[in-house]
Amino acid sequence: MPKYVEILKNRNFVLYNIGQLVSQFADRLIHLALIGIVYKIAPGSTVQLAKVLFFTVFPSFLISPIAGVFVDRLNKKKVLIAADIIRSMAVITIPLFFLKGPSLIPVYSIVFIVFASACFFFPAKLSIIPDLVKKEKLLISNSFALVSSTMAGIIGFSLGAFLVEYLGIQKGLYLNSLAYLISAATLSLLSVYKIRSVQKVSFREVEKDLGNAIKKSFLHDLKEGIIYLFSHRNARFVVGSYFVLMSAVGSLYVVVVVFVQEITHTMTASIGFFGMFAFIGFLIGSSLYGKFGHNFGRSKAIFISFISGGIFVILFAVILKLTSSYAWGCFIVFLLGVVISPVATSGNTIIHETIDENMRGRVFSSIGIIMNLGFLIFMLLSSFLAERIDRMWVIIMCGSAVSLVGIVGYIVNKKEGFVSLR
Repeated sequence: MPKYVEILKNRNFVLYNIGQLVSQFADRLIHLALIGIVYKIAPGSTVQLAKVLFFTVFPSFLISPIAGVFVDRLNKKKVLIAADIIRSMAVITIPLFFLKGPSLIPVYSIVFIVFASACFFFPAKLSIIPDLVKKEKLLISNSFALVSSTMAGIIGFSLGAFLVEYLGIQKGLYLNSLAYLISAATLSLLSVYKIRSVQKVSFREVEKDLGNAIKKSFLHDLKEGIIYLFSHRNARFVVGSYFVLMSAVGSLYVVVVVFVQEITHTMTASIGFFGMFAFIGFLIGSSLYGKFGHNFGRSKAIFISFISGGIFVILFAVILKLTSSYAWGCFIVFLLGVVISPVATSGNTIIHETIDENMRGRVFSSIGIIMNLGFLIFMLLSSFLAERIDRMWVIIMCGSAVSLVGIVGYIVNKKEGFVSLR
């Protein structure tokens, strides 16, 4: 706790975390609203839900390479504020299209805009942290940032789910839009002159870099980013870990949502209930790892997270299917949140300690592409699979695969060692 108190004396870092908390709440709320929209139009369909969520991920493949150029060359504060304002304006239009009829086509286009803006917000949010704190405070700062993000997840998945369920989708989306505006207003209070390494560049320079980025094909940009990332031993490990994590999340997200809806007969309330306990566990796990992580190997922590996380995923599916017990479900997802938390904290810290500050925006954008690729591929595969076999078995297969990756990785790492940092 004393370590957290020390970084809370940093005004800019506190404002950053407040803005992140509100923005993360908005991110959770829009996902719940989209789940509610699909539930109303096509209840029980994993394929329809996957189609909507496709447009939350697809923008990263088109926008992230260009977003990295902006983040590295422009004021990160302004990028964060602009992204929040655009998302606010886009979200508020969704009820207008949703109320006009059962078609999801207009919603697809608006969702694309919202998450295209998030492609700028994501690398700017992550790459600005080293400009707010000293190098020796990076691990504890990343841990605290993850904790505040998790708090937003708790609020978003609990309060947000009940708002969508009982107040309705329309009011939930209006609140969603307001949250993005509050985040933008909070981030506008950051004192730019106190932030290190802010590059002042002319519009012509940015235009030139942007033009070069646009001229490159997606495959060329993706190849270039992967080559850079894989030239660093520690970055390779982080990329692989995040790919496994997001592939598992993609495989589970759509299937678990429909699985829970069918067992509990609710639209979003039960999802929010389980999500709340998962994020409470994540919050506690992140806090503990932030405090004791310096004494524990980062690669070892990640592999143990995969092994234990996969086991708890399997237990959740089996026990909820057999008992329909809220109590057991909440207890299991709480433990899942605790054991999986070291992955993100360790991964972000390794990148901050490995990559040059002038490349962080592009690096995080490239990592975002790889993460979303895993999410998208396995989300689509699992959604089609879940239409053909029992959804419980899809969840069990996913949990088994994650545990297997953790076991193999732990054994290999013990012999050879993937990461040179502790």
